[in-house]
Amino acid sequence: METAPETSSIPGTAVPSVQAPAAPSPAPSEIMQPLEPVAFVSSSPAVGALVSAADQNSQSGNLDSAVAAIERAIRIEPRNAALFYKLAELRLKQSKPRLAEDLARKSALLASGNARLKRQSWLLIGNARVMQQDFPGARAARTKAASF
Repeated sequence: METAPETSSIPGTAVPSVQAPAAPSPAPSEIMQPLEPVAFVSSSPAVGALVSAADQNSQSGNLDSAVAAIERAIRIEPRNAALFYKLAELRLKQSKPRLAEDLARKSALLASGNARLKRQSWLLIGNARVMQQDFPGARAARTKAASF
């Protein structure tokens, strides 16, 4: 869309408008990738109920309540990697990519014997980095995910 040149009230001092160059479009490897659902396992019925409540809240768009439920579940099971992954997903949906990345890193660290969860955590890190415009970091995270 072209705009007419701007003019001032002083004759002979017209200032043409200048359009900024378009930002380069990201390469296909720099676009956010869909994440697979992660199976949740808990020995605590309370944690299972909190995760169910969080899932319902998330589906209805109430992300703050979903986050609160997962945070309570983490207080009950602080070493459950899947809970940190779920919280990272919610933070990404809330457009908080830096926090999502940190939570996904913790999930990957806690998921010592679960290669699938590690892979998904690193893919989420890649998506968080795309949101932060860190395209080389996103590629590195996806490369790491591919190793699991």
